[in-house]
Amino acid sequence: MEVKKSDLIKNHYYLLFAKFFLPTLFYFGFSFSGNLQLAQIAFITAIAPTAIASPVIVNLLNGKIEFTVISILLTNFAVAFLLPFLIPTILNNSSTVSFSDVLLPVAEVFLVPFFLSLIIKKYFSKLKNKLVGFNSYLFYILVLNINLGTSKASYYIREEMSFGDLIIYQIAIVSLILCILSFTIGKWIAPKNLKMEGAQSLGQKNNGFTLWIALTFISPLAVLGPVFYILSQNIYISWQLHRNQKTVQN
Repeated sequence: MEVKKSDLIKNHYYLLFAKFFLPTLFYFGFSFSGNLQLAQIAFITAIAPTAIASPVIVNLLNGKIEFTVISILLTNFAVAFLLPFLIPTILNNSSTVSFSDVLLPVAEVFLVPFFLSLIIKKYFSKLKNKLVGFNSYLFYILVLNINLGTSKASYYIREEMSFGDLIIYQIAIVSLILCILSFTIGKWIAPKNLKMEGAQSLGQKNNGFTLWIALTFISPLAVLGPVFYILSQNIYISWQLHRNQKTVQN
């Protein structure tokens, strides 16, 4: 994916603001109502940056991938840099997690691979060309990852969950609401000719990243937030692809 400075527009900053405003709103809303556990889960579900696979979907929907690529870079870097500060805050002294505890794992998972990719792109052109050859398989890799994630989540819910049913239903409903709001607000924020791209930029989330954050720093229960979001998100994306296919055929 190539990015030019001219692809960055003011709407990207509005999307970045919404990326942090929505989880903060839900966090304080549930915190004030006395449900700190649900507040933490809502926050970690909503804070997920733009999915790295979103340009694949935008491309399949015949959209402008450059808009989405900029959103990926902005939101992933912003979330990666700010999470070390945010995680200890949302845990509300219920854990001994510190800034440094979060910074190094986040760097290992996101920042190191990113800068390594830049080095490969600049200095190892043969290896870069081989990796680019995998582009045609990206959609299938995405589908495989979704199946693996949802299968593991399904097993966890059926076999390992020791929590009551009520909290599971609450998490599912909150995740669905977050999904609807994210796609809708992203559509509102984007320019008129980039409504679909804006919706994908805010709505299609890097849930794998927040799954790891939830498991590592919060609790196994918190994993269900991103998991239910994956379900809602991909039902919507499947409908988008189906609708687009029917439009093309007609």
